[in-house]
Amino acid sequence: MKMGRPLPPTTIIGIICLVVSTYCRLDPFHQSAIHGFPDYKSFKTDLPDWSHIPTEKDAHNLLQNSESMFQNQVQGPKSLAFDSRGRGPYTGVADGRIMSWNGNSWDDFAYTSAQ
Repeated sequence: MKMGRPLPPTTIIGIICLVVSTYCRLDPFHQSAIHGFPDYKSFKTDLPDWSHIPTEKDAHNLLQNSESMFQNQVQGPKSLAFDSRGRGPYTGVADGRIMSWNGNSWDDFAYTSAQ
């Protein structure tokens, strides 16, 4: 039996990429990070124009003497938000609560649900 020419390396790489992308899309073993969220939707976020982004990075070392607060008190993302009246900060934590700072400690502000 006569063998044909071997496939070029670019074709082999293309086939491998196709197989891997199909595997990732189908997620047959339910390993994706969003597997438990069937109604997950992604939304495009418009970024500001580059001219609006400051290029200077803490030129006066304002964070050099900063105090790290709330260690081992709150677990969750490192983002904070303030409302239109300047109250807050508010932050979400790992168990789904949204907490607000009352000046002395964190209070439960709201609860998220899966529904």
